[in-house]
Amino acid sequence: MGRLITVEELPKYAGGELKLDSAATGMPEFRLRVFRYAPSEILVPGAENYLIVNYREGATSMNRRVSGPWKQDHVGRGVTTLLTRAEPSNWVWRHDIEVSHFYISPALMMKTASDAFDRDAERVELHDLVRAEDPVLAWISDQMVQEVATGGPGGRLCYDALALQANVHILRKYASVQFKLPCAQGRFRPAHARMIEDYIEQNIFRNITLEELAGICNCTSVQFARKFQAHYGTRPHAYVLKRKVERACQHLRKDRLPLKEIALLSGFADQSHLNRVFRRHMNVTPAEYRRQQ
Repeated sequence: MGRLITVEELPKYAGGELKLDSAATGMPEFRLRVFRYAPSEILVPGAENYLIVNYREGATSMNRRVSGPWKQDHVGRGVTTLLTRAEPSNWVWRHDIEVSHFYISPALMMKTASDAFDRDAERVELHDLVRAEDPVLAWISDQMVQEVATGGPGGRLCYDALALQANVHILRKYASVQFKLPCAQGRFRPAHARMIEDYIEQNIFRNITLEELAGICNCTSVQFARKFQAHYGTRPHAYVLKRKVERACQHLRKDRLPLKEIALLSGFADQSHLNRVFRRHMNVTPAEYRRQQ
């Protein structure tokens, strides 16, 4: 792969009248530009960023070739064209058009994909589409142009919110996302840790298997056990037992339920099982703990 061109270099290959640029608004990872183009035939080298073209004014037939044969379609107001990053492309059109460009950095696209799908994204590719009728992207484009043009209070916040909305929408409808395989080393992502803890709390009254917990993070049981030890400093079984004892303590402090019932509510097989584990963790029996409270 040759050197990829930057946003600043694109006008060398696709020259037009620049009418608006969001550079002063901030957020370089999601940049907006508006161009007015005369009829042209252009060859654009592979670019660093993903490119989304929203047609604002004019209508024309658009011929484009990326890696395969030429594709042709009619484009105009409300139509979107998508081009993934790092792919050279040929474009031919015969009438004047005004367009807005979204340039989305790979870092922002990967972060949004990881956050949206709660998995570590490794690669994102946009579908090769000359024509997509998408009122959502057309509306976002219009709102962004207005924010950049008027520069009202809170414009940066509004721009960033619109950029996030556009990114998630593009990932849902027009992207293929390749995710990293779960890693057996290291700590859990915060979202996964919360899911694990919530699952244990909600199911503490029953026997929770290692396979169930591993399935939450799409890990094997061995991978999950290693990550759990690294994250919590203890084995999954020991952690769950500790949480069962803590749940029993809550019942003993608040309720006057029989010990055998507390044992079942806290996930122990029976009162005898509760007594053995409770004494090991608390150095007193459940009855003694209740009297102390």
